[in-house]
Amino acid sequence: MFHMFIRRTQLRVLLVLATVAFGACSGPRSPDLGAGVPDPVTRRADMSEVETFDAEAYRDVPPATEISVNHDVPDALLQSRADAGIVQVLDGYRVQVFSSLDGNEAVQAEEDVKTWWNGLTPDQLAEYGLSASPAVYNNYKLPLYRVRAGDFTRRSDAERLMVLMASRFATVFVVPDKVTIRR
Repeated sequence: MFHMFIRRTQLRVLLVLATVAFGACSGPRSPDLGAGVPDPVTRRADMSEVETFDAEAYRDVPPATEISVNHDVPDALLQSRADAGIVQVLDGYRVQVFSSLDGNEAVQAEEDVKTWWNGLTPDQLAEYGLSASPAVYNNYKLPLYRVRAGDFTRRSDAERLMVLMASRFATVFVVPDKVTIRR
């Protein structure tokens, strides 16, 4: 009985091997279309023979656009004037016009200086290198009230103002002081 079982198994194995061997040899073949006709599977498609479309007529032209930039940058920065209007307090010079122990006399002297400045013409100011009338200060520093004019960083500029003011005021001289400069 055991021998019969082995023989059946051997027959089954032989049958399977024969089926596989015969099946591998009998695959599909491409049909013979005749001599000189290429095989449709291996032939490359060449569309130039049938293609007549001209894409040049449909060229895509980009639309004309106007460029505008919106920003929050101040005009002073765009014009390289970022430091315009900066106020600095520096060591400099002023022209002292008047000093007194009496505050009322100092106020009157301050008014006299301002009135005199307003009476000068632009030509007179330009003659001494001044473009506008200088600021006038009335300061109290123990024990005196002092009336001073101008904000100059160079002593030579203060001396030019002193020469102009000497024609009207008796005691004028250049003094060092903290000055306010606006750029």
